[in-house]
Amino acid sequence: MIFNRNSLFALLISLLFWASLSVDVFALGLVQDKNQHHANLLDRVRSGFALILSSSSKAIRKIETPHTENPQTINHIIARSERYLFYIVEEVERRGMPMEIALIPVIESAYNPLIKSDNRSAGLWQFIPETAKILGLEQNVWHDDRRDIIASTEAALDYLQYLYQRFGDWEVAIAAYNLGEGAVSKVLSRNIHKGRSTSFRDLNLPVETKHYVYKLSAVKDIIANPKKYGIKLRPVPNRPYFDTVTIHEHIDISLVTRLANISEVEFTALNPAYNRYVIKVLDAPRTLLLPKNNKDIFLKNLETYQDPRISWKFYHVKKGENINEIAARYSTTVKQLQAINGISRNKNLTLGQKILVPQAVAENHAESAAQNKKHLQNHQASIHVVKKGDTLYEIAKRYGTTVDLIKLWNNNDDESLAIGQKLVLMKS
Repeated sequence: MIFNRNSLFALLISLLFWASLSVDVFALGLVQDKNQHHANLLDRVRSGFALILSSSSKAIRKIETPHTENPQTINHIIARSERYLFYIVEEVERRGMPMEIALIPVIESAYNPLIKSDNRSAGLWQFIPETAKILGLEQNVWHDDRRDIIASTEAALDYLQYLYQRFGDWEVAIAAYNLGEGAVSKVLSRNIHKGRSTSFRDLNLPVETKHYVYKLSAVKDIIANPKKYGIKLRPVPNRPYFDTVTIHEHIDISLVTRLANISEVEFTALNPAYNRYVIKVLDAPRTLLLPKNNKDIFLKNLETYQDPRISWKFYHVKKGENINEIAARYSTTVKQLQAINGISRNKNLTLGQKILVPQAVAENHAESAAQNKKHLQNHQASIHVVKKGDTLYEIAKRYGTTVDLIKLWNNNDDESLAIGQKLVLMKS
């Protein structure tokens, strides 16, 4: 077979590409195979360290002291990380990132996704609301994806990769993750303008940002050389802790825990993004994390479960109603209604607002309303339009009935009236 020069060149490039790709795939396979043989996930983390992080001996000693004087401090953090670390390590490896990145949550949240910070940041990776929105992390009264283990990890790694591509240096990228890319860019521009070095060590960054990188360096050294500090680190199993389940319908969290045979503490640790008692499925299915051994238990029990999956039901607020009246009507507390609906203490309800109320009570009210309607259909009734100055007592007296009966006929326990409101009144 004869090739012209261009065809031959194209063939050689193609062969070289596929050869290099094969080598990369083979090398990746070797790395993955090697990593699978680590019984302790921390050994896998150590084997992936690739950065020489800047340090200040004085700052490092200050940072290391709490961990080295009380080894339980670092071991408590490692214990918390066991639910999440395998997943993060897998993602870091898959993206070809240095394994030091997997330790950033130690600095940010001590691997506690429920931690609350003064600057409104949240989750393992401590995103502030504005950054989270830019990165596509949804935040509403039902869930906060900043605390979602998978969503926040993907966003954090995406962002760190972007920062590395922008600045070309991992230390600078990590500093920008802490301080913000805009602020770091200004510092870099000043150094370039003055003909100075743009390496991390030579940047005039705030002390807090410098210490952020120093903290990561200190934690890395403790993980890499625990014997140097007289610390015995607890091992972390090198296997997945959780598995994912896709939810297509609203469901009570209490029902999930019951069907999966796990505690609410365990559920919350794996699914800290959910803010309410109910997992509300809006435009797309939601993903739950369950301990790996409990996924099949949950799916099997869910398949055979025939009762309603939520114990709450939507209720449309009527004119003049307040949360105290609704709470009393549906045999619950104001505090519980506020909690499940994300209503602040001093906020009033609005006409037509949808809130969740206990479903069993709601169904009883609906049945009562249906009976009243049927009762009205079997009797003659008139409509009274409320005028200025009308009260239930005066209306009842005028029509020769009682206030309680008027409330019953109109399926409304509210004493207040609104001008123009229509009341059904039975004729005797």
